Amino acid sequence: MKTLALIARRRDIDRAEFRDHYEEIHAPLAVRTLLEGTTRYVRHHLREELFGRAAFDVVTAFWYRDAAAALEIMRRTELPVGDAIRRDELTFMDKPANTFFAVTEHPVRGAEVRAAGFAAVALVLRPAGQDAAHFIETYEKNQVPALLDAARSPTWCLENRALRFGSDDPAFDAVTQLHAAGDAGLAKWAQSLAATGAGVVLASVSEHESELPWSGGLRPSA
Repeated sequence: MKTLALIARRRDIDRAEFRDHYEEIHAPLAVRTLLEGTTRYVRHHLREELFGRAAFDVVTAFWYRDAAAALEIMRRTELPVGDAIRRDELTFMDKPANTFFAVTEHPVRGAEVRAAGFAAVALVLRPAGQDAAHFIETYEKNQVPALLDAARSPTWCLENRALRFGSDDPAFDAVTQLHAAGDAGLAKWAQSLAATGAGVVLASVSEHESELPWSGGLRPSA
């Protein structure tokens, strides 16, 4: 099971300060106190918005051993063991702006190797009134290949399809992750997709993964 959290910084700090606090203080604290039951914990910090205006500063990914582990972590967050995390969040996050949703992973190309010089994330919301399943089918058939064509020597691409529970819609329908040698026209790709009525946020990112002592450490990076 995997969830994505879109997390915003407090307006009185800049992205560099937000990233440093997250990586040096918050992520280690979360690993020490709260996250046993996860199998991976990765932050994708926004570096440059290539298209659209993001209402968040990092896309944080959590992989869980199973649904029960995810529910247990959420429960612990509200218990005294979660007090330190909740206090720390207030020091650098704009908590009311944060959102999260569950996703399923669908590999598109290659294996996740971070030796590539460029990493980007595209977050896409279907046009108003369009059926979610139809949009995802069309997006993955037509737009994801076009995204790869807009990158220079793409090595890895992963599609995350948002899951729906009840009547609430997730913030985005698809989150596409990309590793490549560089940008060869990604903003133009995003502009073309946005012209269809879709909501698009496209950004280059820096990626940071925590070592989880209960899961055998980090995945290979090369």
